[in-house]
Amino acid sequence: MGYETRCRVRVSDASGVREATSATVLLETDELVVRGEARVRVPRTAIERVTSRAGVVTIVSPAATVSLSLGADAAAKWQQRLGEAPKQLIDKLDVKPGAMVWLSHVTDETLVTQVSERAGKVVRARGSARCDVVFVQVDDTAQLDRVDRAAAAIAPGGAVWVVHPKGKSGVADTVIFARAKALGLTYTKVARVSDALSAEKLVWPRASRGK
Repeated sequence: MGYETRCRVRVSDASGVREATSATVLLETDELVVRGEARVRVPRTAIERVTSRAGVVTIVSPAATVSLSLGADAAAKWQQRLGEAPKQLIDKLDVKPGAMVWLSHVTDETLVTQVSERAGKVVRARGSARCDVVFVQVDDTAQLDRVDRAAAAIAPGGAVWVVHPKGKSGVADTVIFARAKALGLTYTKVARVSDALSAEKLVWPRASRGK
């Protein structure tokens, strides 16, 4: 998950200057997002400079300058986070080097590429077994049986990531949680895959592993 706060925001870009007294600010893996009246998206790779003064963090990029009024303690934390090199998607997904991974119906090329670079063995066939991690994409509720097959394919200590579209046209996370509960799986984590896709991590409870 990203880093999130609400604070006063000032944005200066080609369209002028916009201010919001209380805006939601998200630091995602690949971008800084401000929602609401001062909305803007700044790719982390485009950030040229991050400064902090009197509790205000200022982020400078070619397209926009964003100022976040956070207070001294929070400003120090955000300045540090913004100054760090952004993590790759794969670093959020708990795929260890050498892991056996099954990619089932996954369409996101960034995810496919990074998993292929990290994992020891990647299976793209119709089925697999004893996997460390399974990524299964579910685009609508008619495809929920894919979660059943993914659950059957993981080792006792393995994990299923259910990749699904965001928004009203996708599959609600509550629907995925209900399917997981029916199978005996436990939800542990959510990750942003892209602007269009999210993923929920499901595992077997420790008490049931090996049974």
